[in-house]
Amino acid sequence: MRFSITTLGCKVNAYESQFYAEELKKLGFTEVEDDQESDICIINTCTVTNTAAHKSRQKIHQAKKKNPHAYCVVVGCYAQFAKEKERDELDADLVIGANHKNQLASLVQEMVAKDKKQDVVNDLVQFNDFEAMPIHYFGSKHRAFLKVEDGCNQFCSYCAIPFARGRERSLKYDQVLSIAQELVKKGHSEIVLTGIHTGRYKDGSLKLADLLKGLLESTPDTVYYRISSIEITEVDHDLIDLMKENRRICRHLHIPIQSACDETLKRMHRPYTVDEFKEHVAWIRKELPDISISTDVIAGFVQESDQEFETTYNNLADIAFSFLHVFPYSKRNGTAASQMKGEVNGKIAKERVAKLLALSKQLRLNDMKRFQPVEVLIEKHEGNVYTGYTNQYHPIRIESDTPLEGRITLRWTSIDEDGYLVRKVDENAIK
Repeated sequence: MRFSITTLGCKVNAYESQFYAEELKKLGFTEVEDDQESDICIINTCTVTNTAAHKSRQKIHQAKKKNPHAYCVVVGCYAQFAKEKERDELDADLVIGANHKNQLASLVQEMVAKDKKQDVVNDLVQFNDFEAMPIHYFGSKHRAFLKVEDGCNQFCSYCAIPFARGRERSLKYDQVLSIAQELVKKGHSEIVLTGIHTGRYKDGSLKLADLLKGLLESTPDTVYYRISSIEITEVDHDLIDLMKENRRICRHLHIPIQSACDETLKRMHRPYTVDEFKEHVAWIRKELPDISISTDVIAGFVQESDQEFETTYNNLADIAFSFLHVFPYSKRNGTAASQMKGEVNGKIAKERVAKLLALSKQLRLNDMKRFQPVEVLIEKHEGNVYTGYTNQYHPIRIESDTPLEGRITLRWTSIDEDGYLVRKVDENAIK
C-alpha cells in the first residue's frame, strides 16, 4: 500500500516524519509524495499558533478530499492539544497525540488489517518516558539529526508546546551513543542533536555536556556535532569548556531571545533580562572568539509598543547575532498570552518583521566577514556547483571542476545575499 506524509511545524516534526516513513517502509509500505494518490494519508500536525492549528485542519480536509477512499492518520501536536470533540469532527481513521508516536507504523498496520478507527490520544500526565525514534539514514548522506529530548517545562506565555508535547524527557545516554554510531556507519559525518528543549537533556546525573563528551569519545575524529537550539540559561561552563577543548563541536549556537526588551520578556514569561542575556553572550564570545550566535525573535507580541520594539531592535543590533529567525506573534488559544489584552495591529507587526529581517541580512553579512578561510561540509552539488554550510552555519556555494566531498577548508571569493561564493576553486585553495 502507498502512504504519504504531510509535515507541518518545526524541525522536530520533520525528524519524526522521517522516522515514520522509515518504519513504514520496513513493513512493506511504499512512500509517495503528499500530492500523489495514496492509500494512507498521514498528516503530522502543528499547534503552536491558531494559524498553525487551522492549517493542520485544512491539510487534513484536503487529504481526505483528494483521497476519499484512503485511510487518514492524524498525528502530533494538534492531535494532542485538540479536545476530544474536535478530534472526532476530523473523522480520521487513526489519531495519535504526543504518546505512541514511535508505534505509528504498527498502529497503521493494525488499522489496515482490522479496518477499524482508533484514537490513542492520552492525557499528558499519563506518561513521562522518552519514546525512542531512531533514524538510521538521512538522504543528504552527510548531516544527520538525532532527537535526544522532547517536551518542555518552561511555559512561556505565548507557547502551547508544553500542553501539546508534555514535560521534558530525554533519550537514554547509551541509546544516543548507539544511534550515533549507526549513523556514522551509514556515512554521516555531522550529527545535529535536536529536541524541543535540547539544552535540558538529562539522563540521571548526565546532562548535555556529558552526552556530547560521550559522543565525541565513541565516534571517529572525522565526525562533528551541532546543537540545534539551546536556551541562554543552559549554556554552562561545562559545555563551553568542552567546546574549547574539542573543535568537533561546531562553532555555532542558536540561542532564542524572543525579545530584547525587558518589559516584553516579562509578559512572555522568559527567564532572563536583556542585560543577563548580553552578559552571558559576552562571556561565551570571550571563551570562544570564533563562535557565531543566531537567535529567534517574535515581532508584535501582545502590548509591544513602538518604544518596546525600538528597544528590541537596538539591543539585537548591539548583541550582533549572526542572523535572526523572525516570527510575527500569532495567538494560540489556551495560552496565557491569549488572555492578554492589547494585540498589535497586523500591519504594524508585518512592518516590524520586515525591519528585523533587514537587520538580520546586515548582521549575517557582518558575521560572515569575520571568517577567512572557512571550514565547510559539502552537502550537495549540481554540475560543478557545490553547496553546504560552514562551521559557523553560514551557507556557501563553490564552483569547482575538481570533485569535492566531505569537510574541507578553503578561502571564499565574495559574499552576497545567498552566502559565501567561491569561484573556480583549485586544489591549492583547499586545505
